[in-house]
Amino acid sequence: MDGLQPARPIIEIRDIHMSFHVNARTVTVFDGFSYAIPERSFLSIIGPSGCGKSTLLRLIAGLERPTGGDIVFDGRSIDAPPKGMIYVFQQYAKSIFPWRTVYQNIEFGLRAQKKVGRDEARAKCLDYVKLVGLEGYEDYYPAQLSGGMQQRVAIARALIGEPKVLLMDEPFSALDAMTRAILQELLLKIWQTIPITILFVTHDVDEAVFLSGKIIALGRAPAVLREEVTVDLPYPRDQIGTRSDPRFTAIQQRLFANIFLQEKSLAGA
Repeated sequence: MDGLQPARPIIEIRDIHMSFHVNARTVTVFDGFSYAIPERSFLSIIGPSGCGKSTLLRLIAGLERPTGGDIVFDGRSIDAPPKGMIYVFQQYAKSIFPWRTVYQNIEFGLRAQKKVGRDEARAKCLDYVKLVGLEGYEDYYPAQLSGGMQQRVAIARALIGEPKVLLMDEPFSALDAMTRAILQELLLKIWQTIPITILFVTHDVDEAVFLSGKIIALGRAPAVLREEVTVDLPYPRDQIGTRSDPRFTAIQQRLFANIFLQEKSLAGA
């Protein structure tokens, strides 16, 4: 048989329903949403504010339970935060320990997942220090680092336990534009270096197009899949060459128009 077999789904979202009670009324975020996420893919989730992007990530992470339906990770239903899945939050300064050095923060991520000897732990931690570009900063504390460097620590600590899935909820949104661009390239380098699936929530359409192999755009709650786009841009990508490709602009404009019209409608404009 010619060609490669499609990657198996590592996450299957099966007919989920999710409702909240807010001020004596029921708000429905999902009402029968389904989607399958292939192993080792880089998937970004975009959509207008309040459409359920972060809620979907929390449901996949097992931090919340759907009111109906099922989410399956690696063949098992998720009913609590599963092993093999790590969540990287937007507020990186609150996700690393200020009293631990860079090395100690990363080591904590390893020892929380596995029992390893001191020599093995040190060698592995130094490998991940190098992977995220923090050589020479091993003994620095978070307060001595820039925001971008703190987020590198958070990423290294998440990855050192060798998860199968990395969940990222707007991880670069608080960073300046140049730092953000550098970390986007770093994240792609990591994704191409180690076997991992990345689910990435962002409001930034440009960011989604630059990073992703596939993008799903959610509509306003109750969320529906308004659009699914395969980003036909070659890897490895870089901020200059990739963004100058006419295909980048075409995808970006198509998705931006989709979301802008929804946001404009929500605002009553």
